[in-house]
Amino acid sequence: MTFLLLLILFIIGCALYAKREIGDMPSPDELKSYESLPYFHNGTFQSIRPQEVDFKNVRNAKNNQFSFMHFFLKSKFAPERPLPCEPLNRESFAKQPEAFGFYWLGHSSVILELNGKRIFFDPVFENAAPLPLLVPRYGDSPLSLTDLPPIDLVIITHNHYDHLERKAIQALKDALFVVPLGVGSALRGWGVDPAHITELGWGEVAEGDGLTIMAERTSHFSGRGLSDKNKTLCNSYILQSGEKRIFWAGDTGYASHFAEIGAQYGPFDLVALEIDGWNTGWRNTHLFPHEVIQAMQDLKSVNLLPVHWGVFDLAFHPWTESIEMVMNEAQKTDIRPITPIMGQWTDLNTETTDWWRTK
Repeated sequence: MTFLLLLILFIIGCALYAKREIGDMPSPDELKSYESLPYFHNGTFQSIRPQEVDFKNVRNAKNNQFSFMHFFLKSKFAPERPLPCEPLNRESFAKQPEAFGFYWLGHSSVILELNGKRIFFDPVFENAAPLPLLVPRYGDSPLSLTDLPPIDLVIITHNHYDHLERKAIQALKDALFVVPLGVGSALRGWGVDPAHITELGWGEVAEGDGLTIMAERTSHFSGRGLSDKNKTLCNSYILQSGEKRIFWAGDTGYASHFAEIGAQYGPFDLVALEIDGWNTGWRNTHLFPHEVIQAMQDLKSVNLLPVHWGVFDLAFHPWTESIEMVMNEAQKTDIRPITPIMGQWTDLNTETTDWWRTK
């Protein structure tokens, strides 16, 4: 009886913890307000391309068998030793942000300094699931939540756990936020002042203090719980400040939007593209390595920041496989991958290395 009671209390505790991490979803009135949008149908946002998952076709580098237990255990494809990084604390950051440069913190978390502003993309410091220990990191972030520098703006691409983290949002709640339509509900529920939140749909623009941000399309899906799939939007972003123009693709499969964005807004001084997470089981959801290079060519751009790698095993292949394939494909072109170690200050003049090859 005691064991059963403890088990029940444990399950209730986990459910309450997960509910807090999932956050609030858009209200019925909010969802109704999206009905006039051409990319919102039958109560959900629509991707550029269909988002279908075929578990029978999930590629696993070991045995081609998909198992949800993969997300409960340390990945067999993780690095064998701690990855190199440059630890950061509040004193690591200059009082005045640089005109242009960035710190890659691993996966899709990047602090961009742009014309005196410090912009944080998809801040995530812990695991990528609503409960601890699920989808664990390969190693610690080079920066802790307690050592955050002043951040002017936080930009969220979509609401998956490897891009949107409650603890990070609450630690950054004094910043301004630009997020996809519907994501503001979770932020407000976590204590962010509604006046600090700007929600953007595709083609919509936020401007202020010399910075212009336009939300653009993706081929991806959203969701944090069992009943909120595609109730919020997924965005890419074009940033323009002074002479610098940047494209932040977010999570996306390959689609015609790259060529259309490149024709209208390219070239870009820097393009951040996800390189990991691809799998034949979800063909239109993430970029395959050769598609990363094709997307760069579509965008008429040279300087590539590979993101969405080096922290989580989300697609069942060895942790260096994606970066190696992207580097090999890039060698056939004039595209220049910029590959800093985590925590390294980097700009367009920084000579980065193939650090993942170091034994």
